[in-house]
Amino acid sequence: MNIGFIGLGIMGRPMAKNLLKAGYALTVYDKYAPMDDLVALGAQAATSNKDVAAHSEVIITMLPNSPQVREAVLGADGVLEGAKRGTILVDMSSIAPAASQEICAAAKAKGVAMIDAPVSGGEPKAIDGTLAIMVGGDAKAFESVRAILEKMGSSAVHVGEIGAGNV
Repeated sequence: MNIGFIGLGIMGRPMAKNLLKAGYALTVYDKYAPMDDLVALGAQAATSNKDVAAHSEVIITMLPNSPQVREAVLGADGVLEGAKRGTILVDMSSIAPAASQEICAAAKAKGVAMIDAPVSGGEPKAIDGTLAIMVGGDAKAFESVRAILEKMGSSAVHVGEIGAGNV
C-alpha cells in the first residue's frame, strides 16, 4: 500500500519514520521542512500535496492547525487535485471539528474518504510509536487504515463521526 505523508515537523517526522520502519512505501512532502533524511530511509520525495496524492492510496496529514490542513487538502496543488476516487485521507492534525467536517464534505464529493485522527502523547510518544489516536469519521475507512495507525500509536480508537476525534 502506498502512503503519502504531508507535514514533517516535530510530530510528523518521527511518525513517518515509524511507517518506513514498518516497511510501508511512503511519499513525503513538507512545504518548509527538509525531506532528505526520510528519502535516505527509503521515502519518495514529492513536489506538492497534489503530487503526494497522485502517488498514494492513503494520505496522512500532520499539520499545525485548521488553515494549514485546509490549504494542503483544498488549496491549489492540494490533495484533492491529485487524489483518486477511493483514496483515504487521514488527518492526524489537531484542528477544529467544523474544519474536519468541511474538508470531509469536499473530499467525499471527489470520492475520497476522510477520517480525523488526532494524537496525544507529544514528541516522545511519536518517536517510539506509542501515541494515543482518537478517530472520528467513517468506521469502514478507519478499519481500512487501522494497521497503519497502529504503527504510529499504541492505541487507535474510533470515537464517532467526522470531527469527533478532535472533540
